[in-house]
Amino acid sequence: MRPSARRRGHAASALADALPIARELGIPRVLLTCDVSNAGSRATIEKNGGAYEDTRNGKRRYWIDTA
Repeated sequence: MRPSARRRGHAASALADALPIARELGIPRVLLTCDVSNAGSRATIEKNGGAYEDTRNGKRRYWIDTA
């Protein structure tokens, strides 16, 4: 997200819109990752139901069920 468009909910909305598409494609759950230091991406993923799994190589890993 470009800096001037941040903190307006665009990323959260885009992710929310993508999840039903994944479900329609038969993808039962999706893996999302973000850098440990990226608080904005972390908040976006968690806002959309991301369940934290673990951290690997500086990346936080989250799963979201699409069903």
